[in-house]
Amino acid sequence: MKKNKKEIISLIFSKTLIFIFVVLLVSLFKSIFKPENSLIGVTTVVLMLVLLQTDLTLNPIKNLLNLIVLNLAFGLSAFLVSQNVLLGLILNFSIMLFIGYYFSYELKKPVNMMVGLHYMLMIVSPISISQLPLRLLSLVAGAFMIMGVQLLANKNKLTKSRNSMFNKIVDDLLIKIDLLRSQSDTKNIDTSLSLNIANLKSLIFESGKSESHFTECGVNTLNILSCLEKINYILSNVENKSYSSQILDDIFTVVNDIKNDKFDVNITDLECKYSELNLCLLDIVDIEVVYDFIDVVKTLNVELKIYKNTINNQKNVQNELSIPQEFKELHVQKNLMNLKSPRFAYGIRLGLVVSLTFFIVKFFNIEYGEWAVYTVFALSQPHSEYTIRKSKKRIIGTIMGSIVMAILFNIVTDPGLRTVMLVLAGYLMSYVSDYRNLVAFVTVSAVASAALYVPNPNFIIINRIVFVVIGIAISLLANKFVFSRKLLDEENNLNNIQRDSSRKMLGEVLLNEGNKSTSVIGILYLIPDLIDLRISYLNQNGLNMDKSFINKNKVLMNDLYQIYLLEKDDQVFNKILFNVESILINSSNLDIMESRIQEATKSTSNIKEKILFIKISRILNIINDMNYSESNQSTLYNYLTAFN
Repeated sequence: MKKNKKEIISLIFSKTLIFIFVVLLVSLFKSIFKPENSLIGVTTVVLMLVLLQTDLTLNPIKNLLNLIVLNLAFGLSAFLVSQNVLLGLILNFSIMLFIGYYFSYELKKPVNMMVGLHYMLMIVSPISISQLPLRLLSLVAGAFMIMGVQLLANKNKLTKSRNSMFNKIVDDLLIKIDLLRSQSDTKNIDTSLSLNIANLKSLIFESGKSESHFTECGVNTLNILSCLEKINYILSNVENKSYSSQILDDIFTVVNDIKNDKFDVNITDLECKYSELNLCLLDIVDIEVVYDFIDVVKTLNVELKIYKNTINNQKNVQNELSIPQEFKELHVQKNLMNLKSPRFAYGIRLGLVVSLTFFIVKFFNIEYGEWAVYTVFALSQPHSEYTIRKSKKRIIGTIMGSIVMAILFNIVTDPGLRTVMLVLAGYLMSYVSDYRNLVAFVTVSAVASAALYVPNPNFIIINRIVFVVIGIAISLLANKFVFSRKLLDEENNLNNIQRDSSRKMLGEVLLNEGNKSTSVIGILYLIPDLIDLRISYLNQNGLNMDKSFINKNKVLMNDLYQIYLLEKDDQVFNKILFNVESILINSSNLDIMESRIQEATKSTSNIKEKILFIKISRILNIINDMNYSESNQSTLYNYLTAFN
């Protein structure tokens, strides 16, 4: 997409500002902790920026201690690696296995490459025993810097961000209503709504919970969002209906009042208004839509009253909403310690190729051999297709950068001018997104740093190309023979998460299989949209995964979450749901549940009960269509490592 002049100026300004900030911060770090720790300053700043996507401020003391321990472990390991190559083989394997496994998330944006680079720069920049205290002190300072920026940028992030994100969703809903009124296509606005809803759910997951507990702000935001999502589904079902004009007007009023902070709907009046509508002329599906709208307004009445009074900090974690043992991190991590786990297999492969390559380079004291180590690290990816694609781009980018360096540094021999080129390459790199072009700039920076005071840079340039080629060859061999995983494995994994989370949600809400914990149900409700964001990322990188399954699952999860909210807030609905649960709990499998619900639907004369039966029958039918296996139910907890 082409950017206009204003956007280009804004981009240049922001990139330049960030570059100046990074340079000044690294320079300050270097002046305090000496030149041998300047690379620690670089990776600390990079991690500082990368980790902003994760909110560490709900439990800042614990997270600061975790960062300090992690940094000190890396620093001590890197020092021991420099003292003994055999010990280094073991330590590097262990550390890279940990990084590859722990920081490569399934449903969140992974940070394994940046954390791994942080450690890599330590092992290729060895220090003496006398320099160790200052190295460790610099790492502790780095942890404080990361947490300091977290507190500045992410403190009360959900509270500060949700207004603008809700406004985007509300504006989209108003546009969709206008499009429906004019009988225009809603495809583009549906895409925008889906993305905005998914982004807010992602923010709730990152900033609305501490460990495995939702904050009051997180719960309140999630409840309101579920209602807006339900309104979107209602709008998709009322097109060209006989009652569409009336309900579109009412939905517009509700949504517009939310936008203008004037929401105050009398539920009794609304129910009377629709009772006067001749519902008997509507089919049961249309009646369900009407009652869904009324129920959403009931929930909004409750949640919007407390919206401004909920805050998002550790003291406001709802302690009674604890996660069962199966969801807790240590239990889940233990379950995933097997080679069937894509993340664990990736960690093993990453640990093997990096530790063995580094061992060979150090054992034979190969000059510039660390460039092969960097290459195998960068190209060891969780999925086979990524490694192959990045390998092609890396060799092309390396050749491009090498040609540029061969021309420039053979013409320009003055170290001062070469330094300017080095800084300029670092600045221009921030504008590049394609991996091939990024590698070209990295090559320029790497060769320029090594050849700054060398009259003839050609030997260094040739070594750069040779060791990159060697690293690529090692990566491709490991990619083929060492625990190879393909994008198809990722697709199967994501589909399994969807199946298991849907069945678990059914059990929590309707089958009394849990304690109806708000945090458990909330996490399960978030899963489809987190998967959707993950699919969008993977589709941009080679996966061709159809979204019809995930879109159906979103509707299912929203239905179940709305049932949960109504049971909590509506006494009449609670009594109806009790009758439904008694039917379901006494059924041994999903087929029997569905059969009994269909029988109950025919026999009841209570319209609200009939609507609930139909909704639950549809939910059971969708879960059955997912080919869910009861024997696999416990594996859901294995997949939930992504949420710890």
